[in-house]
Amino acid sequence: MYNILMRIGVVLNILDEEYQISVYKGIVQKAKELGVELVCFQQENSHITEDEPIARFPHKDYFDLDGIILITSVITGNAEFISKEDVERVWGKLPVISVGQKIQGVPSVLIETEDSMKQLVEHLILNHKYRKFLFISGAEDHPDAEVREHIFTKTMEAYRPWFSDLEYSLKRGYFTEVAAIRAMTEYMNETKKVPDVVVCANDNMAIGVYKYFKINCNDSDIKECAVTGFDDIPQARFEIPSLTTVHQPLNEIGAKSLELMKDLVGGKSVPEEVFIESRVVYRKSCGCKGSKDDFASDEAQFRAMQANYVQSETLLRMVSHIGQDLNYGETFGALKYVVRQNLNQLGLNNFCICRFSSEKSKGAHAKNIPVDPLFVRRSGNECYEFDREMKMPLGQFYRRFYEIDPLTKPSMILKFLYAGNESIGCIFYEADENVLPYLSSIAINIAHGLNRITIAEERRKHSEYLEREVNERTKELVEANNRRMEVEAEILKISELERQRFSNDLHDDICQRLAGISMLCRSYSNQEEPVEKSQMVELAQLIGETLQTTRQYAHNSYPVELESLGMNHSLSNLCDSFMAQSGIKCDYEWGVRDDVKFDKTQKLNIFRIIQEALHNVLKHSKAHNVEVSVFTEGRKTVVRVIDDGVGFVNDKGGKEKGLGLNSMEYRANQIGASFVIKSNKPRGTCVQLSINNKFLGDKNEK
Repeated sequence: MYNILMRIGVVLNILDEEYQISVYKGIVQKAKELGVELVCFQQENSHITEDEPIARFPHKDYFDLDGIILITSVITGNAEFISKEDVERVWGKLPVISVGQKIQGVPSVLIETEDSMKQLVEHLILNHKYRKFLFISGAEDHPDAEVREHIFTKTMEAYRPWFSDLEYSLKRGYFTEVAAIRAMTEYMNETKKVPDVVVCANDNMAIGVYKYFKINCNDSDIKECAVTGFDDIPQARFEIPSLTTVHQPLNEIGAKSLELMKDLVGGKSVPEEVFIESRVVYRKSCGCKGSKDDFASDEAQFRAMQANYVQSETLLRMVSHIGQDLNYGETFGALKYVVRQNLNQLGLNNFCICRFSSEKSKGAHAKNIPVDPLFVRRSGNECYEFDREMKMPLGQFYRRFYEIDPLTKPSMILKFLYAGNESIGCIFYEADENVLPYLSSIAINIAHGLNRITIAEERRKHSEYLEREVNERTKELVEANNRRMEVEAEILKISELERQRFSNDLHDDICQRLAGISMLCRSYSNQEEPVEKSQMVELAQLIGETLQTTRQYAHNSYPVELESLGMNHSLSNLCDSFMAQSGIKCDYEWGVRDDVKFDKTQKLNIFRIIQEALHNVLKHSKAHNVEVSVFTEGRKTVVRVIDDGVGFVNDKGGKEKGLGLNSMEYRANQIGASFVIKSNKPRGTCVQLSINNKFLGDKNEK
């Protein structure tokens, strides 16, 4: 046991097939022996590009990693990922060990397979005398697929001069069972004849060929033939017939990679290439009767296969039930309940679900991405302290997860959860190797459930927000409507008051004057002596005064000179008339720039506001002096009416605004002006109106 403690990241494909699981198992076993902490990152097959070199790989600072073990099968189309510089684009100077593929300048653990592949092909040609071959290769541009295909074709070409009837065909299978079934279907459609032997570039595709024959067992033209594989995964031994293959010591590869990483992190020099030999394992699928290398008898093999089948069926049913339950859940509580009910059956003592926060701005793999821990189970116990609303960076959550039980150090596996191309969360877990393939399916179901519930939650919040907005808007509209009705009522009162005041003025003044003139005329008509000149002068004077008063009332009703003589002249006349009628000294000042333009509505409302303000001075202020000023200030016209009377008591003192004040405020709103009335220092009242100017040179002037 080494006394050094380190944290190593393992980057590989999804743990749903034997090659990945077997290599990872070897790493885990060696990690327990060395006291190394592991964090395994499952990735989809990724193409490294210059524009996005770390799109689907863990950031070097994710969990304070000391090194990275890269299982290179995670990379497809990896022509741009062949050197140390390519690795440093992703992880900087962090130590990296490559497993399965040579990366120039990076320590690599490789398997010597050329001799074994050649030996297998020679065995099929010479020992079994097969002459018609089908080779199903792996993914295009995959180094292992290229090497195995090259050795196969090279060996076949070497023996063709000796055997004239030797022939072969090539099909691509992409290392999966489904792809192998498709390759067999294409081959049979083209040739209409079963080959003597199908040589596959890995065991998964060989098992796919087995399934092709089982699917087409009722077709009399399709007969089973010899099949070989490559890798020697555990399932290869349980197939019927057992699979002839090339044994790659996958556990040993994983263990060796961790040993090299330990030395590399410790500052020791390690070789750039470490080769591990492979060997051919002859079993029944190639036509042999089996060999001493078979690990058990037929009976023991059958029992192992039966146990494996029963366990597989049980786990498949469990995955199906979990998927159905997750599909019905509508809340995060329901999702957690489903997970909680099934963890014990899966043997998962350490399991976490984290949702990526919508606040992320740099993609799902940024170091400081905030996560919401939705479910946390550590050492068999659910950690409820994470249930309350909390957000933290992913790395910080991982450290807190370990601090819950520092005495145990599980090898945790991380799987990102996707909704389309968007990463919406992740799960952490530690599981037995037989459960690992099924957790990939469970992760997909969790991702779908998490995405559906998140969308439902967002819709619910949005609906609540809209409902609040509607309620607020409705309340505002009701208040606005009430204010409008109040204003309309005030306007009606003001109009009625104006009519009443105008009627009273006509009755009390004009009508009385006319009645006096009428009485005087009757009196003159009834006297016997002729009307004297002085009497006619008196009558003419009364008629003139009445005419002047009538004109003043007409002017007050609508100042026609606003249009003919302009606002300055009209306001000057208004102030002179006020001073003559009231006896209150009124100083008037006009300081408006010549290029300021007022429309008809503005002129009339400014005039009426000043008129009402002077009326209030006369009626309420007990003032001796009043100042009326209209001037330009910046891009505004400011109107002030200031008196030295008793002052103004606003509505904060409990008194409501009178009709006159409401009338002025209403008129100001009509022309978009601000209106203020306040006490003036040291005494008196100031009425102020501010209105935005329109200049003659403005572009918006018509």
